[in-house]
Amino acid sequence: MRTALALLCWLPVGLVWLLAGCALPGEEQAPALTAESRLRVAQAAETAGNRDMALAMYTAAAAAAPADTPTQLLAAEGLARNGRLEEATTLLSRRLQGAPHDMAVLQTLGAVQVMGGRSAQAVQTLSEVLAANPDNLKALVNKAIALDILRLHGEAQGLYRHALALAPGDPVISNDLAVSLLLSGQPEEARRILLALGDMNGLPERIRNNLGVMDAAGGRGEEAQRLLGAQIDPAGLAVLTRAIRREGGGDGR
Repeated sequence: MRTALALLCWLPVGLVWLLAGCALPGEEQAPALTAESRLRVAQAAETAGNRDMALAMYTAAAAAAPADTPTQLLAAEGLARNGRLEEATTLLSRRLQGAPHDMAVLQTLGAVQVMGGRSAQAVQTLSEVLAANPDNLKALVNKAIALDILRLHGEAQGLYRHALALAPGDPVISNDLAVSLLLSGQPEEARRILLALGDMNGLPERIRNNLGVMDAAGGRGEEAQRLLGAQIDPAGLAVLTRAIRREGGGDGR
């Protein structure tokens, strides 16, 4: 019986072990989880694809340390990544009640607002962060994304370029800038930026796909098909090309 219970503690469904301490009959109960350990469990569950466990642990971590800003930020980010945007916003708004100009909280709130489609609010929130620190990399990129969503591509591109001056060659920021340029009708410059990153085979699939889209926008059908592969057939590629060209007809302002 003891052996069976011990084995159950290590089953992959596991994380139950982290919750209950896996105590055996007659043994001393494990101490309660701290907020920090709950965050570790949440992150492990998220990595493993166990969304329900991750959400439960992020919520529990926040409840266990209501006055600890780093815990609240990590919990809010985790909740937002897993689709609980309103709960994340509530956590952050509660922190701001006591410290309305806490830049770390505002930066995270701005990112959550972008994720939730509240682009205008995100621009306002992140502008406050950047007024205090114009070189805040995360705030620069998230504000640029919000501006792109609002179709203010020229303003967004200025922020992306500022961010790249701080983090030269960053593939994620370069990709975001390239997409912004594509949306504002500049597919050739967008393509050059992605090509400058080097071997596409060593870059994330999302970036390779975006280069394929840019090739389609520039009329390079064969190159686009090679990059996009089985994800799109020739007829679909033609439709995509026309849609991109229509979208890139102007800055949208």
